[in-house]
Amino acid sequence: MAPVAHRSRIHLLAAKEAPTIVILQRKRAKLFHVITVGTGNHWVNEESWFRGVLYAIQSDVSFDGQFMIYLARGTHAETWSGLCRLPWLKTLVHVETPLTGGGYFSGPHDLRTHGWDHSEKVFTSDDVPFTIERDPKRHFGYELANVYGRFERDGFTRLGSNWGEEQEFKDPYRVLCTGDDGWGRRPGRGYPELQVRYLGFMGSTFKFAFTLDERSDVLEGANWATWDSANNLWIARPGIVEQYTLDDLRRSTPSFSLDVDQFDPPERSGKEI
Repeated sequence: MAPVAHRSRIHLLAAKEAPTIVILQRKRAKLFHVITVGTGNHWVNEESWFRGVLYAIQSDVSFDGQFMIYLARGTHAETWSGLCRLPWLKTLVHVETPLTGGGYFSGPHDLRTHGWDHSEKVFTSDDVPFTIERDPKRHFGYELANVYGRFERDGFTRLGSNWGEEQEFKDPYRVLCTGDDGWGRRPGRGYPELQVRYLGFMGSTFKFAFTLDERSDVLEGANWATWDSANNLWIARPGIVEQYTLDDLRRSTPSFSLDVDQFDPPERSGKEI
């Protein structure tokens, strides 16, 4: 394998009640890879490759780790939201051209959607074990609605009432947010608090800053972090995913590390879903 010139951008989705982490790897600008990892035994399952864009911030994994909701844009600029059964992206529920799209699982059998009401083309399979309802808390055009719904569900609480001030630039794809008090979660006694703050929209992605009280060195260079169902900390750095148990955090050394840039897509033979 040739040396990696550019490291992948990674987003993590943790199943709330199952030992599963879903890795959404942006290998290149329009090439994404879905990988699942067992949080206890560290099995690694390479799954779907997708040519297009997966919007990770609007995606989520079900409580049992079996399903994923996502927002995508294909190679011909078509957009859709889909509910799929992992490891495949083939949709059980398919929504063409939603206003915003995506969703999150608010309970083991409850899926909250965002912006689907403005699409007349919603196709649903009989093989869907979820009640599907619109999230009433946030307005349709708010693109951070899904990830904030995930934070609330997972036990993160606001650290203050200030949501920050957004500064826009001539570039419509650049927004800087300063002063967000952020969210925090301490999963148990003796654990440090993981904090996350919104920084804005830059480089075609939503940016967040993560901190860990008393363990600031652990999150250096991280672009996403989350607790899994067993209260292990998972950290995504460019091209690398790491797992830290509580003892690992005390040593500032992960017990598991995965270089996702080792994986290459299969040769093109049609649409890879």
